[in-house]
Amino acid sequence: MLKALDDAGRWVWANDAVSIDNYFCPVCHAKLIIRSGTLKRNHFAHPKKECNSFSEGETPEHLQGKEALARLFESAGYRVEVESYFSKLKQRPDIVIEKNFQKGIIEFQCAPLTVSKMKTRSAGYRNEKLNFLWILGQKYLLKKKMTQQIAKFLKWNKSQGYYLIYYLVVKQRFRVIYNIQQTDYLPLKYKIIEFSNVTDLKNFLTMKKRFEFNKISKKERIIQFNSLELDILRSQGKFRDLQLRCYLRRQKLTDCKALLFASKYSPPIYSAMELYWKIDFIYIKTLATTSEMSLYRQAILEHRNYLFAVPLLNVNDLIDIQIKEMIGIINN
Repeated sequence: MLKALDDAGRWVWANDAVSIDNYFCPVCHAKLIIRSGTLKRNHFAHPKKECNSFSEGETPEHLQGKEALARLFESAGYRVEVESYFSKLKQRPDIVIEKNFQKGIIEFQCAPLTVSKMKTRSAGYRNEKLNFLWILGQKYLLKKKMTQQIAKFLKWNKSQGYYLIYYLVVKQRFRVIYNIQQTDYLPLKYKIIEFSNVTDLKNFLTMKKRFEFNKISKKERIIQFNSLELDILRSQGKFRDLQLRCYLRRQKLTDCKALLFASKYSPPIYSAMELYWKIDFIYIKTLATTSEMSLYRQAILEHRNYLFAVPLLNVNDLIDIQIKEMIGIINN
């Protein structure tokens, strides 16, 4: 743990602790020792593993980042608590911040975390009406491709579009990867900006600016068409399965080519190429013998099969927009 109580009941950071003084666990009140090393941040620990209220197996990145973030929020005027335990939720968030009588949660995520655990934690904070923010560590840095491991932390706002927030311990800076967008057969697009303090980060995320998806250029469209033709010729893996499905439905991929690629980039929420759900949608529409609303509802159910789990986004709104756009393309 990064903070402990001294003899007078005052909170003390491990980095500020003096070895000759006494320090105590805020939960079990047992006497603590100070641990330090060349690789790991100074921290308090129990001499024996008698207290289950704290996890003392944290990585150096997590320990250093957690303290750095706590101090950064303190500098921005927030009241900060580190490692406070929420008994109702049975959770110990990394940092609790409070300002103007509003309490919030900061989770600095460095280690792997399953989607289900991330959902549970987020839902717990949401149920308690606590604002919460996931800040990611080095292992979650976005590169050339979106993955489920990263996608579950995606957030959106009107100014920056789809974004992720990081804290880089070595650089001692926040990094925001924003305007994240994707389309079939082309590299993931995004922008990067860094900040050294909480105020600048907050101002950036709340600035009044309208995010828009990039338009697909003529050169990019040629790349998409050529890549599709190459996949048809290769006929491998999942694409071969798609071809077989189309064959059994008497559906020709080449005839659908003009309908498979949108005029602009899309949200970075697809675990497979968009053309997979679009092919299915085109087929469903050709079979439509019921109302447009029934077709729409069936398309939504099919569409969900191709999405990452993105707990922090309103998926229903995203699907609604994408399907309406597809209906417009087909009808025209």
